Amino acid sequence: MDRKFQITVNEHQLYLMAHCLEDISRFMGGQMELWHTTSNLDNYRQLADKLEELKPLVTPELERNASYGWTGSDCPNERQRKLIAETYYLYRTMLYALHKDDEDYNVYTSPALRCGDSGEVIEIKEIKKSFKISTDETGAMIISE
Repeated sequence: MDRKFQITVNEHQLYLMAHCLEDISRFMGGQMELWHTTSNLDNYRQLADKLEELKPLVTPELERNASYGWTGSDCPNERQRKLIAETYYLYRTMLYALHKDDEDYNVYTSPALRCGDSGEVIEIKEIKKSFKISTDETGAMIISE
């Protein structure tokens, strides 16, 4: 039986985790730029060019500007294919949790797609502030967190 864990993060931390997972999924699938990571550097364009030089080592079967897609479907390396699918599902589910209530439709207002390699379903719940309402000895209402 797999052990299960629960973590509590704020919105910024959830974005950080989702973007790191997105970089991994895209990199392993043939999109080499690691944009969420490298865009924080002044020389990100130069770095993106250097990362593109790694493509034949990571995805030797793919042409320039090609990728395996979110399922890793045509990737001959089973571990790599599974990593692409698992990290896609994780980052997309995190971004869905952050955007599902957006008034404007965007790609993240729909749940993540899943495939046989996506891994176990994860659950992300927003923690809403709760307030306790009580009265004091005079009958006055007291609202507290």
